[in-house]
Amino acid sequence: MESTYSAKVNKVIEMLKFYTRDEVAVELGYKNYKSLDIYMRRKNFRFDMKKQQYVPLETRVANLDRDPKNYAPTKVVSIIAGFEEAYADPMLIAKQEGFRDHKEMARYMANKGYEWNTYKNNYVKTVGKVEETKVIEETVTTQSPPGNIEEYLPFLRFLYEKRDDIYQQLSGTKEDGKIPRYVVPGIVRTKAIYMSDMIAKLTAEFSKEKNVTQREIVEVALIEFLQKYGFKREIETLLKNQ
Repeated sequence: MESTYSAKVNKVIEMLKFYTRDEVAVELGYKNYKSLDIYMRRKNFRFDMKKQQYVPLETRVANLDRDPKNYAPTKVVSIIAGFEEAYADPMLIAKQEGFRDHKEMARYMANKGYEWNTYKNNYVKTVGKVEETKVIEETVTTQSPPGNIEEYLPFLRFLYEKRDDIYQQLSGTKEDGKIPRYVVPGIVRTKAIYMSDMIAKLTAEFSKEKNVTQREIVEVALIEFLQKYGFKREIETLLKNQ
C-alpha cells in the first residue's frame, strides 16, 4: 500500500505549511476538512495531529511491523489512524473504510483481535483470552450498569467534540453551503435599497464567489427573514402561486 503523490496531494501538503486544514479544505472547494480527509485517505495519507500535516499511511504500518506480534492489516491501521483525529467521527470512519456503519466496523475489529479502549478513545490489541466477541458502540447500551460512567465516556466525548455542529442544528443556522433558490412570481422592478458600504461590499464578494446574482441574494434573504419573523404563511402562499 503506497501513498500516491498526485499534483493535488502535493498542493495540499504545501498549503498546510502556511494554512490550517480547514482553510485548505475551503480553498480547494471542499465542504469541510472531513471531505478533504476522505480524498487524502484514498491516496493513503493520514493526518498527523502533532505535525498538523498529512503523512503517508505506510509510516504507521512500518511502525507496527517492527514487531511481528504487532502486525495489523492495513484496514485496521487505517481505522486506528482515523480515531487519532481530534474530531474523529465513528460513522464517517466506518463509511470511509467500506463498512455499513460503526457497528459492523466494531465487529470487524473484534474479529481481528482489537477492542475499544475508553481511556485512549481508540482500538487497541486485545490482551489475554477473549471469551466472547465484544462489540463496542459509542452509544450507551441497556446492559450497562447505571453507575458505570466509563461506558458513557466515548459518547459524551463525541457529543462534546461535535458541540459546534449541534449548536448550529439547534439554532437553525445553515452551514451546508447550499444556497436556496426560489422562483418568485411577479414583475421584476427596480428598488433602491440603502445599506452599509461594508455590507454592500460583502454582498458583491459573495455574489462573485458563489456565482449567484445580487438580486437572488437579496430575494433569498428577504424571503427567509419574512418567514422567520411572522410572514411564513404569506410567503408559502406566494411561492405556491408561482
